Amino acid sequence: MARSALLLAVPLLLAACGNHAAPAGAAALSSAHPAEEVPASPAQPGSPPLAPASNPFGLPPGKINLEAGKRVFTFTDQMMAAAKPGATMVLSAATVAGIEGDDLIIEAHGGGPSYKVNPGYVISVPDVPKLRPGDPVLTEHAGVMKHAVVLRFVKDRVAVRYTDMDAHTPEALLLAGNGAPTPAGPSKAARFVRQVEGLAPGNYAALRQGSEWLHVLLISGSGGDDGESRRWLALGFGGAAMVVAEADLKPTPIRYKGKIGSVVWAEWSGKLRRATVQGMDEPGLFTVKYERAGRPAVVGWGLVMAPIDG
Repeated sequence: MARSALLLAVPLLLAACGNHAAPAGAAALSSAHPAEEVPASPAQPGSPPLAPASNPFGLPPGKINLEAGKRVFTFTDQMMAAAKPGATMVLSAATVAGIEGDDLIIEAHGGGPSYKVNPGYVISVPDVPKLRPGDPVLTEHAGVMKHAVVLRFVKDRVAVRYTDMDAHTPEALLLAGNGAPTPAGPSKAARFVRQVEGLAPGNYAALRQGSEWLHVLLISGSGGDDGESRRWLALGFGGAAMVVAEADLKPTPIRYKGKIGSVVWAEWSGKLRRATVQGMDEPGLFTVKYERAGRPAVVGWGLVMAPIDG
């Protein structure tokens, strides 16, 4: 098998015609060139509503162990409806409403109708995450999934530093809790997933594409049984959706311990480029100078790694 990204142009299960394409100019998953995520474009007056597809990439049925009320990160119904290779997709905070067949039913944002998704498009969130200072985590910012490092605990809140956003983004104090509904309504506690090393949902990875290495966000892995090659649903630069072979992936470390003068690979516009560490802001952030490219930039854990040999 050629060592290249396998962009699988699978049939989309879109039930309505005239669906809108993914929004242009959406945010890149990059600390070097951050931008705000752009929401999906609303339907034009008089046009048929977007019909969400629960499994647009034809992923195999996944294990479902999430009951109603469990919190997750997944894609909006508009993004699922417009999903195709290369389309912009952004993970958002969401809640499971139930199960129907092989799919999860997800509560829609803004009080809209619930919609179905295959479990392969979902990253589950534990009820009671066991966090410690220094832990790299998946959490949220303005409802969108982000990466961060736990700094400290302040009463009922967790202080975090985001590691995949603009370096000037301030530290945040996020409400802790187990996510259970309160008498006043749904829990306002932030979602936290403690990251583990390796190829895992929510982690970043390096993807070989010809002579280059791309920087991608992993969503879910499947296959590997009966001799079938394992593959991953992933998001590349600007949230571009793709399905890739696991054989072409190398995990980026969820923590990286560099030193001034170290030669590294760091994310730049969706690619991993050679750079030199010029400064460190522990925990989680590094100032790097790319070879043959502009000013120094700040990158965080998951966006910097030791160069890959070969």
